[in-house]
Amino acid sequence: MKKLLTISLLFLATYVNAQYMPRQDKIWARSTAGEPITLDGVLNESAWAKAESLQIIYGVVGTIPTSGYRSENNPDGITDPTHATVKFLTNNNQLYIAFVIPDSSIGGGPTGSAWPFWDGILMSVKNAKSSTRPTPAVEIFPTFLFTGDSVGAPFKLGYDGKYRDKAPAAQLARWDAAVKIHGTSNDDSTPDTSWIVEMKINLDSVGYHATAPGGDVIALNFSIWDQDWYFTKNAQKMSSERTWWQAPWGNSNGPNFGRVYVEPEVTINSGVIPEVLPDGIIPNGAGLPDPVIDGELDEASWAGAYTFNIAWGDSLLRTTYPSIGPLASGQWQPELVTGSKPPVLDPSFATIKIFFKDDYLYLGADVNDMLIQGLDNYDQVDGLGLILADRGTFDENEHTPVTKLLRMNFAADGLLHGFDALAPLIDSGATIAAKLKGTSTINVNSDIDEGYKIEMKLDLKKLGYPTGLGDKLIFAGVDLYDGDSFDDAAKNYGTRTWWFREHAGGPALAWLEMDPSKLTDVDKDISVSIPSTIELRGNYPNPFNPITSIQYSIPQSGKVGLIVYNNLGQQVSRIKISDQAAGTHDYSFNGAGLSSGIYFYQLILQSVEGKSFESKVGKMILIK
Repeated sequence: MKKLLTISLLFLATYVNAQYMPRQDKIWARSTAGEPITLDGVLNESAWAKAESLQIIYGVVGTIPTSGYRSENNPDGITDPTHATVKFLTNNNQLYIAFVIPDSSIGGGPTGSAWPFWDGILMSVKNAKSSTRPTPAVEIFPTFLFTGDSVGAPFKLGYDGKYRDKAPAAQLARWDAAVKIHGTSNDDSTPDTSWIVEMKINLDSVGYHATAPGGDVIALNFSIWDQDWYFTKNAQKMSSERTWWQAPWGNSNGPNFGRVYVEPEVTINSGVIPEVLPDGIIPNGAGLPDPVIDGELDEASWAGAYTFNIAWGDSLLRTTYPSIGPLASGQWQPELVTGSKPPVLDPSFATIKIFFKDDYLYLGADVNDMLIQGLDNYDQVDGLGLILADRGTFDENEHTPVTKLLRMNFAADGLLHGFDALAPLIDSGATIAAKLKGTSTINVNSDIDEGYKIEMKLDLKKLGYPTGLGDKLIFAGVDLYDGDSFDDAAKNYGTRTWWFREHAGGPALAWLEMDPSKLTDVDKDISVSIPSTIELRGNYPNPFNPITSIQYSIPQSGKVGLIVYNNLGQQVSRIKISDQAAGTHDYSFNGAGLSSGIYFYQLILQSVEGKSFESKVGKMILIK
């Protein structure tokens, strides 16, 4: 099971036809192919000329979905707005980042000066080495903040709220930086030209593996802070602003993670960089009838929908999520009574399905729950939250799309209701419905429930999309709510378990694309597109007893096999399915010889062309 992380990273392989929109939430860091980098702020190594770069520009709507800018002082008088170039490289397992920042006024005010007159780079690298999810932020902060008001004062290296000269040794080993100032800091008598920061991050210290086969995805974000003409003491001329890539802060998560892709074979000499697939490709329901929004999920379109699972306490499942999903996705149990978190006796599990048709987005959820309740307390509800970026509404201060929580859950009346940003959408035509499974009830603690299903239909034009859906991009997350109450109130709890994003504020957004040519009608889909790797489309029914149908697509003809593991990672079944042609297939798996429980499965392919393929890992639940 150690392959799980590698499997999720293989999702990043080149997509030859490059039919999807270039992603603006990512950057490649090429390997220097052994060429060393001297940390001096000069950038005279030849590798820097071949590095991939970002442009960070104040006053221009940032790269989607969450880059932006903000004036911190004198918004009508930004005298020298940021227009920086940021470059990325790797050497061994070190990430190098260069910030080239033209600036006519470099420096920072002394301790006690008015906030926020300082130049600096406030960065957050997400600590993949931590077992906490979402992964915590590690702050990196090269800055002129509080350097004193003496002319020519050097910049400082700040870290997790401390400056480098006061940081523990373990933190000092994580990163280093050098700066080259073209001008004189803390002196506005003559204009400066620029300052260059050359930074090195030890990826071992934060849990990334740039040299491993298949590479890695480094989650980070940064903001460039820019003060101008503070030392003139001319209030009409002084200004301060910040411009950021994906998120502005260094010591916390939200609103997003930027993705830095690294792979040992992507070097300064390897030519065109690989394309990166969307985190998910949402299929088109064209050609099939519209689903009836009744909670049944029994229409044909749902079988071919984009599908993933969410489960409380399942860290193994989270490692199968695409790109930075394993780092951003997580869970939380609020304290209903301060200082008390009772055991979660009935962990939540849901299968989520998404597709689109015309200008509408459809979302379905099949939720397992042995105790369904309807309450008005947000921390104990049963339901689902869909988090979406509104493509037509921008924050007037941050200049980024507004992200909205579309929450639906059972309320005290036992019915499914829409809350937060979903309520006004329902008033204007969105529809939701729920269906209890089997003999399930709501708010009856004396029985054992099976769970419920939810359906939602949204008009995306109400979320800023034009007719025809424009670029067809969706920035999203899903949060599963599960509250359980008992006769002994001390045992009551609520949980939230999320895929990429917990709420409107963070921690990250999945980059999804609606593909008109990828049809939920599987038979038609085969003739449109053969995948570039094994696509695992899930199994149905799930849970099952004892037979479930596993659907998948293979890119080439060859011998297909199925491996099944128990929840300890032990192999319990290895099946040679058959020789199969490229395209979409079903395999009926019989679990009669297995005991009830959670199992994981993976498909393998040995093609007639001599190539080997592995699918991502699926999860199935056997209930006898």
